[in-house]
Amino acid sequence: MTNVIARPYCVAILSACWLGVWILPAGAEEAAVAKIGNKIVSTEDLDGRAGAKLNEQREAYELHARQLKLNYDRDRQALLERELSGLIDERVLSLEAAAHKTTVAALSASIRAPAVSDADMHALYDANRTQIAQPFEKIAPQMREFLEKRAKDTTQRAFLDSLRAKYQAVTTLDPARETVAATGPQRGSEHAPVTIVEFSDFQCPFCGRFAPVMKAVLEKYPTQVRLVYRNLPLTNLHANAEHAAEAGMCAAAQGKFWDMHDVMFAEQSTLGLDALKEKAKRIGLNTATFDECLDSGQSREAVLHDFRAAEQLGLTGTPTLYINGRYLTGAVTLEELSSLIDDELRRVSLPARG
Repeated sequence: MTNVIARPYCVAILSACWLGVWILPAGAEEAAVAKIGNKIVSTEDLDGRAGAKLNEQREAYELHARQLKLNYDRDRQALLERELSGLIDERVLSLEAAAHKTTVAALSASIRAPAVSDADMHALYDANRTQIAQPFEKIAPQMREFLEKRAKDTTQRAFLDSLRAKYQAVTTLDPARETVAATGPQRGSEHAPVTIVEFSDFQCPFCGRFAPVMKAVLEKYPTQVRLVYRNLPLTNLHANAEHAAEAGMCAAAQGKFWDMHDVMFAEQSTLGLDALKEKAKRIGLNTATFDECLDSGQSREAVLHDFRAAEQLGLTGTPTLYINGRYLTGAVTLEELSSLIDDELRRVSLPARG
């Protein structure tokens, strides 16, 4: 006679192992792990007490191991892409230097960025006035340094990109792609060749700054890009993030997710429950239905579904994007995002490899 006991793992030396079930020899369930007088505490007793906790421990370990592997793969891919980009830049610079019978150092030194004007500094200060708690005169030196570095980097990148075009430099390294479900509120053509899945938090300041960039992307690529929004409220950082995420899904139930999305990002400082209800009224939602949805937690499961998906992907920050499965994190610029989208469109048009 045999006894069947569910286990999270299998060991090859046992008599049989199938679908996570051990088939143990008769009497094995009586193996003692402790004795109290003439009574034994059997392995079966211990399994009954510890089994659920061991399963939780195993699931936590497997999730952590998966996250570590994902992060390693992402870091490895990012390193390869950076090094390849640097290698291409060096090669096209060398070609251009040879064409002009000069050195790479001399050619690089000849790249001049435009001077930073006082008007540029005032424009930067005015655009970030709410985040800068100091007078213009005090912060001016740091702003000038920042703008000069940005101008230098932008000018150098534009020059290198022009050389890449001149010498027909094309990256063919296969990008790493992750499987991410494109489920949630959508903007853009359903048949677009590029799908961007965005995990975001309505109270995250970086997400707020990124929202206009994403809007500009959709305007720039009206038929080529589809955006799918998924919730990742960072509740340990943002007290109102979860309610805001639920408000978005309650608005989605009335077909007005993007109206709510836009107004919440535009007004991130007012995301309390009363403020969310006021926004819902302002964008024309049925307020009784919306208030009931928000107060009862009807949309909480939809938010948790996205949160669990983000957990499986090892995501800990927002905004995080997947461009046709290519991982990208942080509030990237329109130029950076456009470059990646253009690369995806180019890859779509490439003939299939044999």
